[in-house]
Amino acid sequence: MRLDETVEHYLRSLITRRLSIHTQLAYRHALALLVRLLADICGVTDLERVTVLHLRQCVQHLLTESVEVQKSRRPPGNGSTLSAGSVCDYIRRWKTFFNWCQREDLIEKNPGTRLEYPKTDERMIDAFTVNQIEHMISIFDLSTPEGFRDYVILLLMLDTGIRRSEVATLRVEDVHDTYIGVFGKGRKERQVGIHPEISNLLWKYIHKYRRPADGDEPILFLSVGRGRVGMPFGRGGMNALIRRLKAATGIDDVRLSAHTFRHTFACMYLDAGGDVFSLSREMGHTDIKTTERYLRSFTSKRARLQHDSHSPINSIKLRSHKKPKK
Repeated sequence: MRLDETVEHYLRSLITRRLSIHTQLAYRHALALLVRLLADICGVTDLERVTVLHLRQCVQHLLTESVEVQKSRRPPGNGSTLSAGSVCDYIRRWKTFFNWCQREDLIEKNPGTRLEYPKTDERMIDAFTVNQIEHMISIFDLSTPEGFRDYVILLLMLDTGIRRSEVATLRVEDVHDTYIGVFGKGRKERQVGIHPEISNLLWKYIHKYRRPADGDEPILFLSVGRGRVGMPFGRGGMNALIRRLKAATGIDDVRLSAHTFRHTFACMYLDAGGDVFSLSREMGHTDIKTTERYLRSFTSKRARLQHDSHSPINSIKLRSHKKPKK
């Protein structure tokens, strides 16, 4: 059975399972890469011939060989190797594909079962400081539809920690007085509380600044740019907003991204006394272990801030810096 034909059949199954278009594209790219690597490196084009050794050779190639620009979540520059995190993303999708092949009785042994993930660096993700947040919100002209919309989006991300895609797909009917309904990853719906000030800002945006091109347009945040006035703001609009923030604020000591707002929300939520379980529900995590990654960054920062108070140096009489008398 040809591997490329099997991949196409699997990709069609993702459509019937109603996975998002972005998820479908991610799998299409990851599996196209797998098909190419197996053919070029291992000389394998049939599904039944794929072994775990072949898959390990593909992983080794991605980790050690320079690559051209690839469409990955963390794309390298030309001539660079992929990060271990990006390779793990590929492996995860390869494993899912071979699990499906086994469930469909297309293979007897699953070559992905014993395929290991490369060890990744556990890096701390910096959150925005209060000064940085206040600097960002100060750049918006609240008298204009664009400025007010961007101001509301930024504060909504900070207040709720919702994902970039969730902001882009939020509907007017999802907005309530004390919470918003969010349709997140895995097509799972959840309710996320909002601060009264954010509730007021959303009401004002909807009734004063939101001007849909079509009266039946359900999406909450709309574009005001040329050629797209009144149409959904979308992911492209969210990306453009982040670029404008970078250019206007000059913030470069923290990664300025939608995910950093999510991380900042988590850290500030915990710092204010919130519990990890409630945070997990608000962020839409199906596994609390995912939320605990934010807890590691939070506890590391708290420990650093408390260092001076608990340092052993406080109990030691240090030597004078003065030169000894002759």
